[in-house]
Amino acid sequence: MSDSATTQRSAAGAIVTEDDVIRVEDLRLNFYTALGVVRALNGVTFNIPRGKVLGVVGESGCGKSQTGLAIMQLTPAAGRYEAGQVLFRESSEQPAVNLLQYERNSAEMREIRGNNISMIFQEPMTSLNPCYTVGAQIEEAILLHQTKDKAEAQQRAVEILRKVGMPNPERIAVSYPHQLSGGMRQRAMIAMVLSCNPTLLIADEPTTALDVTTEAQILDLMRELQREIGTSIMFITHNLGVVAQMCDEVAVMYLGRIVERATVEDIFYDPKHPYTIMLLRSIPRLGVNRAMRLESIQGSVPDPYSQVTGCPFHERCPSAMPGICDTIMPEEIIVAGSQTHTVRCHLYT
Repeated sequence: MSDSATTQRSAAGAIVTEDDVIRVEDLRLNFYTALGVVRALNGVTFNIPRGKVLGVVGESGCGKSQTGLAIMQLTPAAGRYEAGQVLFRESSEQPAVNLLQYERNSAEMREIRGNNISMIFQEPMTSLNPCYTVGAQIEEAILLHQTKDKAEAQQRAVEILRKVGMPNPERIAVSYPHQLSGGMRQRAMIAMVLSCNPTLLIADEPTTALDVTTEAQILDLMRELQREIGTSIMFITHNLGVVAQMCDEVAVMYLGRIVERATVEDIFYDPKHPYTIMLLRSIPRLGVNRAMRLESIQGSVPDPYSQVTGCPFHERCPSAMPGICDTIMPEEIIVAGSQTHTVRCHLYT
């Protein structure tokens, strides 16, 4: 955060700048099940500046989607927030509010969800209601948050469908989700979440199962609309190629923690955490001998019901130091010579 930015101290003591749309502080989320306790988030802390795109990457089960759902207060009923706060600032003129102070179905949270903060879910076919037309579902958000005039809502729904590149938006508005292709359903989802011009957009694997041509079109569309509207984006993905194209900064997650955070350039050209380095080495590259096997990360993510002592990555890390990495949790530190590159690793302490 810039020292020159105007700051505000929240009731919990956290510092939030004018440039931060959202700041998550030490968020801890557990799921209590019949088999035991799943520690989904173990002290997640990050911020997203206004108008910027933060990519969140990591293996399946590391907590990426749960972080997005926690911001939206859409965590399943078995989940319990043990600590932390989610500070949201709609505009620089308004104070930051802790979203976790609201009940998930409260009027305050329903006003924020879909209006100020929207989310694109992984699979549009299961996110869109098959019983209603695409236009009716977009109109619902507009009628709830923007206007009570149904004719105006219908017109705005067609306009937003046109803006996301839908051919013949008038016809699409009266079509049902099953009548659209995968790419068109994804565009419809984007139209729905952008219909109220949200301050923050959480995109959870928005191009999953799309062909590469449609994926490129969707990414170009999101980037263009993000520049036009000024929306901040939290982009959750496994695809590091997408991160390079879309994001300004990257947060690498492992077992419910952010282990490295830096600009896209630093992550790709100067990664520090062994996990980040191994993720990058597993990417196929043009010009490399096809007969060579891709590097892989040995081992697997620990059982979600287990408690790992020390660094959560130490059992899979080729640089692990016995007696240190397996007993002491590394603190997050700022990399020497950088103001924004942070890493959680004993190699740099």
